Amino acid sequence: MPTLLHPFPPGEAGARLAAAALMAGFFVISMTVGDVINKDGVLYLDAAAAFLDQGLKAAVTIYGWPGYSIMIAAASRLTGWPLETSAHLLDAFCFLVIADCFVRLHFALRDGSETPSGWAPVALILAFPALGDRLNIVRDWGFLAASLWGLLHLVKFRFEARGLWAHAVLWQAGVAVAFVFRIEALVLILTVPLYFLVEPLPWPTRARNFFLPISGIIPMLAFGGVLLATGRLAPGKLWEITAYGYHDPTLIWKFFSLHADRLAAALPNDYGAEYAKLILGTGLVATLVWLIGANLGPVLLGIFGYAGYRFGGRLPPRFGLILWTAAMASGTLLIFLAVQFVPDQRYALLPSALLLLAGGVYLERIAAGTGSPRAKRLALGLVAALCIKSAIVTPDYRLYLRDAGRWVRENLPAGASLATNDPRLDYYAGRRMNQEQTRQLMAVDRLADWLNRPSLPGYLALRLTSPRDLKKAEKALNREPLKTFSPSPREHVLIYRLNDGGSRSR
Repeated sequence: MPTLLHPFPPGEAGARLAAAALMAGFFVISMTVGDVINKDGVLYLDAAAAFLDQGLKAAVTIYGWPGYSIMIAAASRLTGWPLETSAHLLDAFCFLVIADCFVRLHFALRDGSETPSGWAPVALILAFPALGDRLNIVRDWGFLAASLWGLLHLVKFRFEARGLWAHAVLWQAGVAVAFVFRIEALVLILTVPLYFLVEPLPWPTRARNFFLPISGIIPMLAFGGVLLATGRLAPGKLWEITAYGYHDPTLIWKFFSLHADRLAAALPNDYGAEYAKLILGTGLVATLVWLIGANLGPVLLGIFGYAGYRFGGRLPPRFGLILWTAAMASGTLLIFLAVQFVPDQRYALLPSALLLLAGGVYLERIAAGTGSPRAKRLALGLVAALCIKSAIVTPDYRLYLRDAGRWVRENLPAGASLATNDPRLDYYAGRRMNQEQTRQLMAVDRLADWLNRPSLPGYLALRLTSPRDLKKAEKALNREPLKTFSPSPREHVLIYRLNDGGSRSR
């Protein structure tokens, strides 16, 4: 590849410094503008608070895999900061690790015959649309950071002559930390090193390259299996590894068939029902592709597509390991979708980020190629525009949820019971969320049935996001709210007193 004419930042060290400085700047901008806590964030902070107050068992009761929450609690204890601020501190560190490992992988994946640029990985990681919600408190940031850090050392293990054992150990340390954030990392620990068994190398080399990266993990897994088998270790959320069927194709097929039967029952005729499995299967694959594509965004996909068409899609040989890892992560997500049927873009962060690494090669080809100067300027300008867009943060339109929660905290009696359909109202009211009650109230269509229960809380706070839901709630409650927050025709929080603030009379 020709040497690029873009010297900033100069080399790997300069690129790492620039990525860290700019990513930190983006995070500071987001913190300055502020944001409303996300729903999952409330759950993680409640688990962190429970861990600080009552220990591990209390945290597990709130969330079955509390590693992220424990880290938040530890950061809060060390800094003395509130849990939410400590969560943002932890996430900021994860973003710096993500940016740094992305840049280092960009360089580590090239051999001596190539001269990678420093600007391309910096521009792409800052332009990565999936990292735009920086203030969302989710464990996926930590999972991505630890996975990339571990993968960086696996690449170095494979392609650098020195530090073989050290890189093998650091790879295992990285995926072990990723496992603390998300249990799906266990699948990556066991499947990613399989790549080395299919490389066209002598079998002794293949065996060494396969066994060294799992040399510490396998004994630990065996020890954990013994503890589980003897009842000395509670499985907790680890049951999901088997529930998702990662180890058992027949279990995967059982869940898939169950969902297909439900789909067949919903189809308008028997002719369509015959193809329910085909419809569901192709739909799941399409959903997976959409999740990954949505993380990258249409602009980057268009740029990479143009580069592949104009300059060829072939990647440097070292990218085989990256593409294998992306395939393993995608396969894990596909199984999760087939069993749980819960699509979310953040679940596809790792395969999206790995494909973004390949995009760095394509972006360099556009910048260094002999194609249309106009196309080159357009592509680079669009990437720059994405970086600027990522840096610009506007105030969250849901800030009224803070006001509603604070009103509840200041105006409701201290011991009064409260039900909400949005955990953020509980959070800003200074109360622990009630997960079961929140789930029951999420569907406004079932509000009337909920109100006919024999025992009701003293107060009810509802977030409604459409005129239709507003009318349904007002009809079901048939009373004037104590307080209303309506920042727009589609956004409302209604706070009601249910009779005397205690049980509702029949």
